[in-house]
Order: sequence, then C-alpha cells, then structure tokens
Amino acid sequence: MMEQWSQKAKNSLKSLENPLHLANGQIFVLMYLQQIESCRVNDVAKILGLTSGAATGLTDKLVALGLVERRRLEDDRRVVRLSLTETGKETIKQVWKQRNEWFTDIVGQLEESKLDVILNAFRLLIQVFDDKLEQNKEVE
Repeated sequence: MMEQWSQKAKNSLKSLENPLHLANGQIFVLMYLQQIESCRVNDVAKILGLTSGAATGLTDKLVALGLVERRRLEDDRRVVRLSLTETGKETIKQVWKQRNEWFTDIVGQLEESKLDVILNAFRLLIQVFDDKLEQNKEVE
C-alpha cells in the first residue's frame, strides 16, 4: 500500500516545475540540509543508502548549481561540511511551497472525517522523523 502511494505521489510530483532539473535525491539532500544546517558527504550517503562515491557525485551537482557549499573545518581541515547557500535556501523554499500547494490540493479533496485520519497519521510520522533526526545528530 505504501509503495503504491509512494509511486503515485512521485509521478504526480514530476509535474511540478523543476527548472534546475533536480532529482528527488538532490531535493531530499536540500531538505535535509535545511533541517540540520550542515553535514558530511558520508551522512548524505548514509541517509540515502548510497556509496560515498555516489553521494559525492550527487552533491557535486548541487555545488556546481550553487545550491550547496563545501566548508573545511578550521580545527580539522580534512573534514568537509556541506551546507545550503542562499540560492539553495531560496530553491528549497520554492520546492516546499510547490509541494505544500500540491499536497493541500490533494488533501482538500477529502471529506473531513478522512482528513482527520490522514492528519493523525502525519503527526505520528513527524514524530518518527524528528526522532530519527535526533539520532543522526547524536552520531555526529
């Protein structure tokens, strides 16, 4: 059931304007960086289930587009952190706005009793996501 919903949502989201032609994984990285502010490429690899080489390739495009920047830590120059640029922050705001409008349109078609069920499910999911983010911060 979840896989079916996920596929339908993914297909529907493809219709949203995406002038930079970002892949869903790249959008996810931007959203992740918006939440945690900075991370390492290995963190991206871990959350997306990619090799570090694939995560480097994914983040390279985001850097080339000016959406993400790499910074070396002053106390350990070997450690490189990724964070959003101002352009990246604006881009992700636009993506969130589009997706919120898309979701509001879909949910707006439900009757109120069904909407309450959906909203309760999302509250539970938000709690799980928040818990997962806290676990990831503790790992760093």
